[in-house]
Amino acid sequence: MSKLVVVGREQFSRAHLKVFREAEVRAIFGEVAEEVLQMTRDVVVLFPPLIVHVELCGKSAYLPPGVSLASGAYLKVPGGLYVPELLDGEFLEYLLFDVPRSLDEARRPIVVEDIDQRFTTDVREGVLYALDILSRISSTYRVPVLVHGDRGLEELWGFARRFICLEGGLCLLDDEPFCRGEGSA
Repeated sequence: MSKLVVVGREQFSRAHLKVFREAEVRAIFGEVAEEVLQMTRDVVVLFPPLIVHVELCGKSAYLPPGVSLASGAYLKVPGGLYVPELLDGEFLEYLLFDVPRSLDEARRPIVVEDIDQRFTTDVREGVLYALDILSRISSTYRVPVLVHGDRGLEELWGFARRFICLEGGLCLLDDEPFCRGEGSA
């Protein structure tokens, strides 16, 4: 999907434009929002799903497209795009603008460490909005997204997979015992 659309001084792929919600398009693109919205309605984006294998206590598991949670476990994601440690608006802008542009160059899994530490105010709302953006990116580009964070995030979002390591060393995969270990791979 190499064809770029120029809006003002910015260039966007058609896939990137599909990531934005209507309200975001109206806020970002102003006068040309209707044209951008029509463009997003007219284009169909088809990518084959990208599935990545990770290790947890020496055992292999897969990350499908969608947003997955790792809590109490640090999973290394081969070839992953690790989101820099940005906060608040800078973090959200990076997700909306820089991550899709990077995926336009090369589709790969996305990793967000400490997602629940990325906001200094309105933490719950910020995390939910970030998860929503990541879900849209994952759905459009059909790539896995792994977020590292507190186990309390399980209640906030319907994750594709959940890698949870408990204090006693037991690690769960989607609420089922998976392995015993340190939680790191």
